[in-house]
Amino acid sequence: MPYILDAACLCNTGKVRKNNEDNFFFDGRCLEEDNNGLKHPVTMTKTLRRELCLAVFDGMGGENFGECASFAAADCMQNTTRKLKDFFIPERKFLNKMCLAVNDAVVAKQQELCTERMGSTMVALYFSYGYVYVCNLGDSRAYRLRDGEFLQLSVDHLEKREGQTRKKAPLTQHLGISPENFLIEPFIAKGELKHGDRYLLCSDGLTDMLSNFEIDDIMSNALTAEECAQKLVDAALEKGGKDNVTVIVCRIL
Repeated sequence: MPYILDAACLCNTGKVRKNNEDNFFFDGRCLEEDNNGLKHPVTMTKTLRRELCLAVFDGMGGENFGECASFAAADCMQNTTRKLKDFFIPERKFLNKMCLAVNDAVVAKQQELCTERMGSTMVALYFSYGYVYVCNLGDSRAYRLRDGEFLQLSVDHLEKREGQTRKKAPLTQHLGISPENFLIEPFIAKGELKHGDRYLLCSDGLTDMLSNFEIDDIMSNALTAEECAQKLVDAALEKGGKDNVTVIVCRIL
């Protein structure tokens, strides 16, 4: 019997920033480049009979460059995943090729805008025939809640620093790196699906505001993906909402 995916997505500008530099890929769609997030969660319920990709992007660069980068990434993923309807592509090969294509799209946008300041993180879930792959570049995160165990699945690509500092460490991997200067190396991991699993993709607008314990508590007690997404964003806003916050919540039924 195939698994059923109950999923919800919510994106909020937050309480401090004037513009939204986050974007996402959900149910085959993304936000426009100039956007104010979503007023309410968007949801979907799908039987996992074929490949399905979901992702969160957190743009960087200030001014309007951040939203340009995250939109270029989300728009490219939208185009790239359409190939899955026409071709059988091994999962890891697809994810690696997708990361390269999305990175090229952000680099092309840099050149179009004559700047080297823009980039974006990416974290994605790729469902395929009873398995799920996690893929990320940067510090946007993926979590799984299974049988009461809350686990971060992604890897934070952050420069290691000695001692404590208030300033966030620079990213060692992200979208928008010219292939001439540096080769992007996405983290990719494979896991088997299990009934009752709950997954979360999020930008650091959530994880900078809430501890893992607080996220775990909300995910454990929410009855639906939609309720969970709303409560996570509401909690981040209550803690200050200092950044844009985007979440995608998935329940495996």
